[in-house]
Formats: sequence, structure tokens, C-alpha cells
Amino acid sequence: MPDILDIIIRLLQKIGLPEKWMEFVTYALLSVFILLLCVVLELFVKWVILGLVLRITKKSSRPLFTFLKKHKFFQRVIHLISPLVISFFAASFGKAELWISEFVKIYVIIILIIIIDSALSVVDDVYRTHEVSKKRPIKSFLQILEIIIVLVFGIVIIASWINESPLVLLSGIGAFTAVISIIFKDSLLGFVAGIQLTSDDMIRIGDWIEMPKYSVEGTVSDISLISVRVENADNTTSTVPAYVLVSDSFKNYRSMKVAGARRIKRAIYIDMTSITFCSEDMMDAFSKIEYLNSYITEKKKEFEKYHSQQKSSASQSSRQKLTNIGVFRIYLERYLAANPKIREDMTLIVRQLPAESRGLPMEICAFAAETDWVPFENLQSDIFDHIYAIAPSFGLRLFQDPTGRDMQRL
Repeated sequence: MPDILDIIIRLLQKIGLPEKWMEFVTYALLSVFILLLCVVLELFVKWVILGLVLRITKKSSRPLFTFLKKHKFFQRVIHLISPLVISFFAASFGKAELWISEFVKIYVIIILIIIIDSALSVVDDVYRTHEVSKKRPIKSFLQILEIIIVLVFGIVIIASWINESPLVLLSGIGAFTAVISIIFKDSLLGFVAGIQLTSDDMIRIGDWIEMPKYSVEGTVSDISLISVRVENADNTTSTVPAYVLVSDSFKNYRSMKVAGARRIKRAIYIDMTSITFCSEDMMDAFSKIEYLNSYITEKKKEFEKYHSQQKSSASQSSRQKLTNIGVFRIYLERYLAANPKIREDMTLIVRQLPAESRGLPMEICAFAAETDWVPFENLQSDIFDHIYAIAPSFGLRLFQDPTGRDMQRL
């Protein structure tokens, strides 16, 4: 602006500044003036205008304004004031105008990249307020868009710097891509895997996953372009490369949540020396146990009918006797079926597995209606508390390795 420049020159002449210092001091003072003007304008807009806008939007319940403040969108837009002021006074610097204009152009492009980054973050946060975001997160796609924008603006900056057309730089991008693919191999793998995870719906935000190989067990909190962040059950955070989730196996509990059923599958070990045929006294005692009265009565009728039709030898008669472990198995089936928190429409089985050195495994397999961790574990504990306590009532001993106290009894 020539008027400001003339005012500075006249002031310096009145002071009596030597001619050889005149040009240097003039442009120095002009630069200080422009700098102060930029600072004052930015502070005015930030404290007065932006402050007023923030006070108005503070009363709004719309999440958009909250996210704009969170990612400092308005503050970053304010930074465009300085290059506009500098470009307005650029003509006053004479031969340096061209250099200043190029500097302003590069500075504006950098500010625009920062603003776009903030805007994309706002878009992602607004999208996360909708339920569909858990199924189809868009963060990885927004990051792809951001990379493309940075590359385009970067090419424009370099082209402007070397005073060449951007098309000249694009012509050599093929050979440059080959070098980039080698240097950033892991990032590119994560880039492709991130798209695959999202498009194939392999994982969503909020899913509970397990990857023992990487000590990961927790809730997916974020899915980015090249990594997945997991909040573990112990309140630690793990970041797993996206390509690991594609190349290695992991367990996702989402289908369990959708089905509303979580499997209980655990075995208890029976001391095989405690397995025996049921005597009449044992049968009478079992008939008084809840869930077994009808079963024992029915079996007694079957045995009486069998004996009335034919005479049986002692060995044949023993075949028609119940075993304590068999009655125990029926009891467990009926006990689980009567539990209102066990799904009746899904598999419920109590079975014997092949005998081991630790005893005879009896496996309980059922599906609980509780899927959350704490209620499920409480239900499972209640069931096995009862099983451990009721087993001696059937004359059965549960196996455990000998302890020091067992050795003292010998």
C-alpha cells in the first residue's frame, strides 16, 4: 500500500536517517506494521467474533458445533487472515513482490490442508453419532481422501516452488510409486486390509475381539486406515495393524451378541472309583431330589415290568440297574433345562468324554441367555457351584491332584 510506505519514508526523513539505511529500515518497519496488523486482526476475530459465535453455539444442542470446537475448525480458518493481509501489502515491497506472493500461495495451501483435515475429522465425528457408523466406519475412507488431497496440494506447492507445471511432476509419478511401494510396504498392506475389513464387515467399532497371539482381548474403539485400536479388558490399549486382522485369525463375539446366547462349555472330572450301581436306598434317596422324582419312578416301573416278564440271573439283573453317574447326568440335564437363564431353543447336552488319568470328564454344554461378561460369569459360577456341591449326594467324588494335606492323611 503506497500511502503507508510514503508515511514511513517521510517519518524517516524527518528523523534524519541516512539515505543508505533508508530502504532497509523502511521495509523493516513496513514488515513490523504488517505483522502487528495480522496479529491484531487475528486476535480481534478470535476474541470478539469467534467468541460471540462460540457463545451462541454453546446453547445449541446440535453435536456439529461441539465437534467444530473440538477440532478447532474456526481457529484454523482465522489463520487465513494473515496471508490475505500480506498479499494486500505485497506490492509495496517492489522486486520482492513475486517472492512474497509465492510464499503466501504456499502458506495458504498449507492452511487449507489443515482446515480440510479438521473438516474431515468433524465429518467423521458427526457420522459416528449415527448407529450405522458401527457397522460401516468411514474413517479409513476419509484418511484416503486426506492423503489424496495432501498429495495434490503437495504437487501444486512443489510445482509452484520450481516454477513448473504440475503435469510435469505427474509424468514422473510412476517411477516414484515403485519406490514408495517398497518403503511403505506395511502402510500399503494396512491400507488394503483396512478397506477389506470395512467392506467385508469383518469388524465393527464396539465389537469384542480376541487375539491371544498379540495379547489382545477387548472392545474395538477405532478403525483407521492402517490400524485398529482395541480397549483391552484390563484398561490397557492395543493397536493392531489392519493387515494382521486379515492375515491372522481372531475371534469376534459380535454374532454371540446378535444371537443373544453365549456358550457354556466346561468339564468336571469324576473319580472313577466312586462310580457304582445304585442300591435301593440310593434310588429312594434320589427320588427325593428335585428334578429326579419322575425319572426314578419311571425307571422303577420299567425294571418291575422287566422282572415280571422273565427271570433274570444276577448278571442280567445288574444290567437293569442304574448307575450313580448316569442318574447324576440326568439330574444335570434337567437342572440346566429348568434354569430360566439357559436357552431352551439351543443345544443343551451333558456328556461323558473319554476317560483320562485325571478321571472321567463329564462335559456340560449349554447356551446362556446372558451375553455380557459379568452376568455370564456369575451365571456360570452359580451353575458349577451347585454341581460341585451336589455331586457327593450321588456318591461321586470329584478328582483333583493330591495336595500336601492329602499326603498328611496317608
